[in-house]
Amino acid sequence: MVIIDLFSGAGGLSEGFHKEGFKIVAQVEKDRWATETLKTRYLFHELKKNNDLELYFKYLTSKRSYKQIDDDREIIFKKYDYLKEKLDVEILNKKFGNPSNDKEATSSKEIISLIQNSLKYNNENSVSMIIGGPPCQAYSLVGRGRMGIDAEKDNRNFLFYYYLNIVKEFSPKMFVFENVPGILSAKKGKVFEEIQAQFDKIGYSILSGPNSGDLQNVLNFADYGIPQTRKRVLLFGFKKELDLQYPSYMNEKFDWGHALNAKHVLDDLPFLSPGEGTDGIVDYHNKKLTKFQDLMRRESPGVLNHQARRIQERDREIYRIAINKAKNGEKLSYPDLPTELKTHKNENVFKDKFKVHADNQIPHTVVAHISKDGHYNIHFDINQARSLTVREAARIQTFPDNFFFEGPRTAQFVQVGNAVPPLMSEIIAKTIKKNYL
Repeated sequence: MVIIDLFSGAGGLSEGFHKEGFKIVAQVEKDRWATETLKTRYLFHELKKNNDLELYFKYLTSKRSYKQIDDDREIIFKKYDYLKEKLDVEILNKKFGNPSNDKEATSSKEIISLIQNSLKYNNENSVSMIIGGPPCQAYSLVGRGRMGIDAEKDNRNFLFYYYLNIVKEFSPKMFVFENVPGILSAKKGKVFEEIQAQFDKIGYSILSGPNSGDLQNVLNFADYGIPQTRKRVLLFGFKKELDLQYPSYMNEKFDWGHALNAKHVLDDLPFLSPGEGTDGIVDYHNKKLTKFQDLMRRESPGVLNHQARRIQERDREIYRIAINKAKNGEKLSYPDLPTELKTHKNENVFKDKFKVHADNQIPHTVVAHISKDGHYNIHFDINQARSLTVREAARIQTFPDNFFFEGPRTAQFVQVGNAVPPLMSEIIAKTIKKNYL
């Protein structure tokens, strides 16, 4: 089954489809570092097919800096020179938009031409499925609250038109469109009505879920065995003549046999104090693993992207207070802090500024804001008293430990926070494979 992945991010959604044997001929992503992560992951999959993961691990151990990424990859290209061209053809660092008013944007016409070139390169002449979802900030309830009336003017509300153009051009049997729940309520439901109407014009039905009421179709990925309270919408589109039903993803959910609390997800990773750690490979600790931890470790030489932020001692003291409260099932409220630890006069604005992933609770939602600071993603271990590393956030998002995030740490956090959890992607891919192929 030939797939195009749009608005790919770091590749969380495509990861599950890779695992299930789908052929992804093109990935389109605007962010430079997310695109580099896509390339590195592509190299992983190709080297795995060639039974040469040792070369992938060698690349990781010999990396000098994200600033020298092209030179560092030569260790792979010297042995597999065809991979350089494959990366250039299949992974497209392009931003959808109108070049006449955005110099960084690329027209749909040009992106379509590049995808056609990739199809030809792969000896394919048709596309079976399109996956991906436009950036969701303008749809999200939080985003609309912050932006006020400007949200109505935000052209990100209409990025689905670019998705629509690709669907219209390549005429796949179906597509999966992942987004935040706010897409169903934006403009009092008018945005989703417009999406449905536009796809109807080109011959597609689009469903938000099995229920007739769209707002009843919000999924919590935690219900599917993902170790995170993460509410999202999976829109399912298909050619009208196929008359398909909405997929029953629950049939493929993960059953771990143990609680998916933060401790069972993270406690096998190396101890770090603030400022410690590295992007490179760190040895695992030997301990009895949960079923989830065991899966995350497979085919990984060690722990990657595991470097803790430096923090001020005052914040670390706040973290300790928050961790102690979390142990008792309580949340830290900013106004309750000792006066000497407070830095903001408007205490109510920052009331919920600090939040712990409690060891006995399922982790809360990891979002891209983790790139700004770690206050909302505090580790449960009071002896570490720090925020999550990229690897720990990636674990909560179900990225396997061998998945390396390229770029500076801020960019890595954004990639993780914006991603579709790969294990949820695997559930989607398995469901599609069993029911529609």
